Amino acid sequence: MKKINQLIAGTALTVFAGVASAAVIIDNDTTGWYNDSLGDLSATYGPGSIYFPQPIPTEGDPNTNFPEAPDLDYSEDGTPQLLNWLSNDTELLDSSWGTGPQAIPDEWAVPDETAIIYQFELTEASNFTVDIGIDNGIYAWINGDYVFGAMALGSDQAGEYSFGTTLGAGTHYLQLLREDHGGSTGYSITATAVPEPATLALMGLGLLGLGLSRRKA
Repeated sequence: MKKINQLIAGTALTVFAGVASAAVIIDNDTTGWYNDSLGDLSATYGPGSIYFPQPIPTEGDPNTNFPEAPDLDYSEDGTPQLLNWLSNDTELLDSSWGTGPQAIPDEWAVPDETAIIYQFELTEASNFTVDIGIDNGIYAWINGDYVFGAMALGSDQAGEYSFGTTLGAGTHYLQLLREDHGGSTGYSITATAVPEPATLALMGLGLLGLGLSRRKA
């Protein structure tokens, strides 16, 4: 009986470990909503903006992490530059976002900014992690909540920045604002999801219980 229980438990943990592997949700081939009509936001926000520096060499090449999101409510004509893209997906009907999801280019016009929205589905609660390489800077929101911002020296490198959160099952949105102030642009992304440990533990216990019930039968 003890050996059988150990075999059942071992089988459950083996399946359990297999389920725990990361699933790639977003990569450079994933389509998304794309807005490349923002232009140079340093011209909108003025000299000295830490979030949108003027082109190199005017304000150098900052190396900074941003705990707070840039203020996107201002534009030269008094209207929000990106409208309500973080909280209202009907803004995607605006012509500046194109007609639907499209391939996201890994390079864009220097020294402009571009915005991206990836829509994705999770079948269960998961730890969602994003790895990004970017030249020059990146700001990220998940479901409208600001989660990360940074810019650094040098070109884009895969896995240059990592951030993430825990998400439940359902539809979610990764929203990115790509910043550039240099002589070139570059971008790479990989986003993965791993089921939460609590979810996996319940699955393991369920498998174990199923095995025991069959043994009793």
